[in-house]
Amino acid sequence: MSQDIYYQLRKRIDEYALGFPATQSGVEIKILQHLFSEAEADLYLHLSRSLEPMTVIAKRAGRSEAETAAMLEAMTAKGVTFPKILGEKKFYAAAPFMHGFFENNAWMQEDRVLAELMEAYLTKGFVPKGKALRTIPVQASVKEAKSVMPFDDVVKILQSKERIGVMPCPCNKHMQALDRACGRPTEVCIGFDFYAEYCIEGLGVGRWIDRQEAMAILKRADAAGLVHQIGGNSENTECLCNCCPDCCGSLRLIKQMPAPSKVAGSNFFAQLSREDCTSCETCIERCPMGALAMTDEGLSLNSLRCIGCGLCGTGCPAGAIALVQKDAAKPNTLPPPEKAIFMKPSLDFEADIRQWIDHSCLLQAISK
Repeated sequence: MSQDIYYQLRKRIDEYALGFPATQSGVEIKILQHLFSEAEADLYLHLSRSLEPMTVIAKRAGRSEAETAAMLEAMTAKGVTFPKILGEKKFYAAAPFMHGFFENNAWMQEDRVLAELMEAYLTKGFVPKGKALRTIPVQASVKEAKSVMPFDDVVKILQSKERIGVMPCPCNKHMQALDRACGRPTEVCIGFDFYAEYCIEGLGVGRWIDRQEAMAILKRADAAGLVHQIGGNSENTECLCNCCPDCCGSLRLIKQMPAPSKVAGSNFFAQLSREDCTSCETCIERCPMGALAMTDEGLSLNSLRCIGCGLCGTGCPAGAIALVQKDAAKPNTLPPPEKAIFMKPSLDFEADIRQWIDHSCLLQAISK
């Protein structure tokens, strides 16, 4: 087996989620060499994005079950698989770069070398294939909403969930490894369904919480100037992240663009009342995109930079800024509406498991 295995591996990972594109520097190959032995890289190529029994993966890879089980355990500890344990059976799926082994390694490893490689990749070459997260508003700042979609309302999202977990912010953990942590609250990433379960029970990261605690986390996040962002699709929200503008890879990337409003995908925009503005400049400090500035004419709002998060409105003591809903007839659903790119739907993972359970039951019935 040669070093070519890492180029094959990069190409395979590039097919998943937001992709894993090649760069001129080749830093992505260094990341893979840091995370995978050549044998592990080969085994990853025998995984799919569907959860499958360890025994099936072993047979496909041409390895013994004992060897495969040990390798998959080691690879899970490196964050490159999605694990699922059901009784005595273990299932595994390939984790993409995002959401996947970037976040998993930020949570589980204190590896300065890997963090530096990741930072070089994120800031000097990584171009995602699609949108990772979509900004949703702080509801307290919404004015005259006509028909707020359920996936734009954090209360409705939480009310629809039974399995809720909270994890440390992986982007903050990544920046901690680089000695660049921001000092804002860190236990702020809320996951649901499969993604909460695999973090807490599969990786040993985070803890289960109830809706009341989730709401308290959201309030603390708003007070600290964190941006609500969701991942998933129009059928199911998989995570509700509270993102720091200084740490979040997604927000840092968006902030570099000339028109963040066209990328964040929010259904809201800020509306300013200069008559009520007292020029305290609190909103300028709280805006994550630098959309607000004080000019000779007073407070100015650059609508192309506004992502509709609502932090300016909730921080304004004079109530001079509020969010207004965009055209209610054309709401921005999570792209693409049918299936998630960033996070495979929990419902699909559950369907994977049901398929194998049904298949096992059928084989048992036939053998009788």
